[in-house]
Amino acid sequence: WLKLKCCPRPHPKPRLTSRVVLSRMADAAEPTKPQNSYWIWLGENREALMKEAGGGQASKVGKLAGERWKGLDVAAKKPFEDKASKLKQDYEKKLEEFVAAGGVKGKRRAEKKEAKSAKNPGAGARGAKKARKDAREAAGKPKKPQCSYWLYLGENRAAIAQEAGSGGTPAVSKLAGAKWKALSEAEKKPFEDKAAKLKAEYNKAIAAWKEKSPGGEAGEEDEDEDEEDDGEDDE
Repeated sequence: WLKLKCCPRPHPKPRLTSRVVLSRMADAAEPTKPQNSYWIWLGENREALMKEAGGGQASKVGKLAGERWKGLDVAAKKPFEDKASKLKQDYEKKLEEFVAAGGVKGKRRAEKKEAKSAKNPGAGARGAKKARKDAREAAGKPKKPQCSYWLYLGENRAAIAQEAGSGGTPAVSKLAGAKWKALSEAEKKPFEDKAAKLKAEYNKAIAAWKEKSPGGEAGEEDEDEDEEDDGEDDE
């Protein structure tokens, strides 16, 4: 009889438990928010727009892109809106899985921002803010209206600057703040009524914009942060 030597059977690979799988998913990177329809369209047409704008300067390309996008009809925008809608659905599904696995929404953004600030505190903050603002304008996103105080300041800036003896931001802001606080409720009411009306119009406009621009929520956290002090930039 011949003795047959059999090869040793390979050891089975250890099966991953659900706890291990969840742990690995939690360690994975948070899903990135998808682009909205405008940015998808811009990505596919950037080279042609740069050529038409006569260069790759961001402000010129952004302005031209915004005009071209607004000029497109519903049918021309539809392929990009459909793609944006699908990307948004995929993102929301991945984000749910990420959070369910123990991931923290927004943690990556916060860590990235903190690391950038620690490396070069204050550098390029205004430039980055302006770039985001230009991008929102190019996408046709409605701008948040001013509050009652800024409406008041806009109508009284010249007189306040004259009284302060300077048109500089610190002097005007300090005096304007003091005067605003000293106004009675009746004196503030016209500005508060106007602010409330502008806010209602904005809420209606932003809701309509979001319906036409799937994925438009991307970057809203930055927008809120930017626009809290928009009036200060106008000083």
